[in-house]
Amino acid sequence: MNQFLESKDLLQTIAGETELLNDSARQLVTGLNDEQLNWKPAPDSWSIAQCLDHLAVTSEKFDHYFTSAIARGRARHRPAPVVYRPTALGGWLIKQLLPAATRKVPAPKVFRPGEGSAIRDPLARFLHQQQIFLGFVKDARGIDYNKTKLRSPVTPLMRYSLADAFVITVVHGWRHLAQARRVRETPGFPT
Repeated sequence: MNQFLESKDLLQTIAGETELLNDSARQLVTGLNDEQLNWKPAPDSWSIAQCLDHLAVTSEKFDHYFTSAIARGRARHRPAPVVYRPTALGGWLIKQLLPAATRKVPAPKVFRPGEGSAIRDPLARFLHQQQIFLGFVKDARGIDYNKTKLRSPVTPLMRYSLADAFVITVVHGWRHLAQARRVRETPGFPT
């Protein structure tokens, strides 16, 4: 999280972390077939494909909220260079989603991945959604992303800054790529 708090250009940091995340996802799935991508270490665990699908689904659910928040930010908040300051709720959510966090956080129903072993080409879907996300990051240039608020797709009662939502998206991605990596390293993973 320090890379975001200490960043002189939060949006560039977000974009750079997103590209690193994309590269890591590509490396993780290189050479894996559908059986390997959809293999689950336990019935109640997620496969690598489900981890990637979950990230794509979650990001996709934010698209409308990002679009609205960026439009409001352009209309209301004058351009100014700003340092990232997490909101109380955003900071708490980010800490819950850090890859090092040991507490399991169940995915809200709206963010659950596809079921079964029929997820095809999860990397392509994930990377496509990542490009859309990077478009939102680019569009946020010149607005005060700390003052621009958005609602969570989970519940309208949760509100945090656009900056928080961007950081949450990246941190969430790293958390689930770490989960997918653990799946690949699990004894019994198909070879």
